[in-house]
Order: sequence, then structure tokens, then C-alpha cells
Amino acid sequence: MNCRRNKKIIISFIYKFLERLIVKGIGLLISIILARLLLPKQFGAIAILLVFIDIGQTFVQGGLNSALVQSKETTLDDYSTVFFISLFTAIITIIILWIFAPVIDIYYEKIGLVLPLRVFSLSLIFSAFNSIQVAKLQREMKFKQIMICSTLASIISGIIGIFAAFIEKNIWSLIIYYFSNTVITCFVMMFVSKWKPKLVFSVSRAKTLFSYGWKMLVSSILCSLYNNIRSLIIGKLFSQEDLAYYNRGQQISDTVGNTLDITIQSVMFPVLSEVQDSDERTLGLLKKTISFGSFIIMPAMLGLAATSESLVSILLTDKWLPSVFYIEMICIGNMTIPLVSSNLVAIKSMGKSDLYMKLEVIRRIAMLVVLSVSAIFFDSAKAIAIGYFISAWLDFVIVATTMNYELQYGVIEQFRTFYKSFFAAIIMCIVIKEIAYLKLCSLVILLLQIICGIVLYSFMSIVLKNENIYILKNILSRMLKTSK
Repeated sequence: MNCRRNKKIIISFIYKFLERLIVKGIGLLISIILARLLLPKQFGAIAILLVFIDIGQTFVQGGLNSALVQSKETTLDDYSTVFFISLFTAIITIIILWIFAPVIDIYYEKIGLVLPLRVFSLSLIFSAFNSIQVAKLQREMKFKQIMICSTLASIISGIIGIFAAFIEKNIWSLIIYYFSNTVITCFVMMFVSKWKPKLVFSVSRAKTLFSYGWKMLVSSILCSLYNNIRSLIIGKLFSQEDLAYYNRGQQISDTVGNTLDITIQSVMFPVLSEVQDSDERTLGLLKKTISFGSFIIMPAMLGLAATSESLVSILLTDKWLPSVFYIEMICIGNMTIPLVSSNLVAIKSMGKSDLYMKLEVIRRIAMLVVLSVSAIFFDSAKAIAIGYFISAWLDFVIVATTMNYELQYGVIEQFRTFYKSFFAAIIMCIVIKEIAYLKLCSLVILLLQIICGIVLYSFMSIVLKNENIYILKNILSRMLKTSK
């Protein structure tokens, strides 16, 4: 039974990872095409809008959908109840954004954000639908279906966005792209999830779910504000071009980094929730998640950092080369994603939403101190990026220290879990970084870096006896056999 369960977890993990990787990859490809058609200034403007939309989506999706997944028993009435709460929240958020749109535009020196923000905010209504659809499929471990829906929506919305950019080379083409992605995802998942809201609202269930969900909502809001505050600061203190370079660097690094983050959150949350009453089983799954996640994400992040100059030059052209520094710094910080996310999911799945919220407050205060020092004393967008990777590793220390009190699994114990992947990734990064100095064209250098990186990391993993390489080999072999 445990063997079958482990296989199901790992297969779900792979499907969710592929779903996020494909969606992020398609999004990156679309943004590359749009970056060639549009100016960095226009990307800077949409980055500001995305901050407020992302915060709005956090209010709509941030708490009760997690309660649906965490709850041991969930009924169809629960889904409808949470949906109407999310829909009401979306409408209130839209009204607030409509009222404050002129204020936001004035704050950013009247760069024409009023109408675009008001139109863009309407996508929150579809986000309310989608949050329930995803929660239902996630709870049922139907990650293959989620992958298909997200991929289809990304392709269709990407085509629409590119077509719009050819017709009208301005911020509206970007809004059309993002808006259409939300709408199409919602409609595609409507058929796959086979869920439609009923005219049912249970006050008692709303109270029960809210007792857990409101703490998760507060935590999500703090997280969203912190994740977006750099864009707000850079957009205000520096130029729109600086913001565009920073966001482009963040988008490229997040294509892999946040892909794994969401994968861990989505797959491990329902799994760990089922064993929430057993600390021993929770610890065992946590160790496996950190070990396998680190094996995948650490070489991917350092590999991306080492190849970033060639990658940007080929994909985005040399006008985007200033974003290379940001890619490198953010990638070093994103190495901690499997570590932090795995620990947080474990705490959340144990039903300790109060501890999760308190920890979120402590983490964000510590990170804001680092951010404040970076922004105030160094007065540089690059300093803010350096502060990001410092705060990311500080975040790991804070979260792991908390886990030491919960499961006796602290910083040193966790380091023992991932150190093989950590050192193999560093050695790989140093070697392939040197390849960039060869006097060859960017494409040849990039191909050499990728091939050498994969071979060297695999070799180091075998030498260090990292069992994850054999686990990955077995998973890929099984998936290939299934597809035949």
C-alpha cells in the first residue's frame, strides 16, 4: 500500500511539475516574442498593474480554498459556499481598485494606469471560479487534468496576446494576454472538473472553514505584499526600464523556481493533510520532499544563473542584457524554494494555521529589514536584488528553526538531507560558468553549457551516491512505458 502511495505521490509531483514548467515555459516564450515587439517601458507599466492584480487574487483565492483541501471531509455544498464568499470578495476588490486607480496612477506620475487597471481587475471574477476548480482537482489528486487545462489555456491566450501585439504595440496587448489566460483557464476547467456552483450557502460550514482559512488568508496576503513590494519600490524610486529588467530577470528565474514551489504546495498539501495526526509519517514525507525537490531545483537554479547571459542574448536580444544580474541573484535565492515550501506545507497540513500565520509575520518582518537596508542605504535596484537572495536564505533558517521545535528537524538536520545536491550543483555551476568565456557564438556556448551541466551533475550525483538520481530514472522509465 505504501509503495503504491509513494508512486502516486511522485507521479502527481511529476505531473504538477510538468504542468507548471510547461505553463511557465509557454509564458516565457510568449513574453520573449512580446519583448521583441514591445519596449521595456511597457513591460514596466504592466509589472505595476500585475502587483495590484496579484494582491487582489490573494484576497480572492488566498484562504478558504486551502481550507477545502486541508479539510478531511469536503462536500459539494462546501465548494459552493466558498465560491460565493470568493465571488463576493472579488467584487469588493474590483470596486476598491476602480476607486483607487486614479490615486495609483498619480503616485506613479500619471503613466496611464487608470483604465488598464480597471479593465484588468475584472479578471478577478473568473479567478473566483478558478480557485474552486483548482481546489477540487487538487484535492482529488487530478494533476494530469490540471496540466492539460493549463497548457491549453496558455497556448490559446499566448496566440491571442501575440496577435494583439502585432495590431497594437502597447500595454493593452499585454492586458489582453493575461486577461484571456484567466478566462480561458476558467472555462476549460469547468468541463474537466465537472463542477458548477449551486445556489447553496452553509453558514455553519463557512464558519468552520473560515476558522482555518482566515489565518491562511492573512499569511497569503503578507506573502503577496512582500513578493510584490520590490516591484512597487523599484517602479517608484527608479525607472520603468529598471523595473522591466528586474521583472524580466524574476520571470526567467521563476519559470523553474516557482514551478517547483507551486508543485510542492499543490501535491504535498493534500498528501500531508491525510497524515496530519502522525508526526512520524509527516516527518518522513517532509524529508523525501526536501531531498527530491532539492535534487531538481538546486542544479536548475544555478544552471540557469550560469547560462543567463547566453540565454538572454539569444532569446531577448542584447537590449535586455541588464536583466542578467537580476537573474543570477534571484536564482541563488530561489535555491531555497524546496526547503522553505516543504516546511511550510508540513506546518499547514498539520492544521496549525495559527503557527503558520505567526511564522509568516516573523519571516516577513525579517525580510523587510533586509529589503529596507538594501533600498535605503544602497539606493540601487541591484542592491534590492542582492537583498533578495540574502533574505531567501535567512527565510530558510527561520522556517527550519521553527520545524526544529515541531518535529526536531532543524537547520543542520535538513542540510544533511540536501547537501549532496547542494554541492553537486555548485560544482556544476562553477564549471559551466567558465564555458561562457570561450570565444564562440552564444548559441554554441549555451548548448555546451546545458550538455556539460547535465552530464556533470549526473556524474557528481552518482559519485556522491545521491539516491534521487535513481528515483528520477525509475520515474521517467515508468512514465515512458505508460505513454507507449
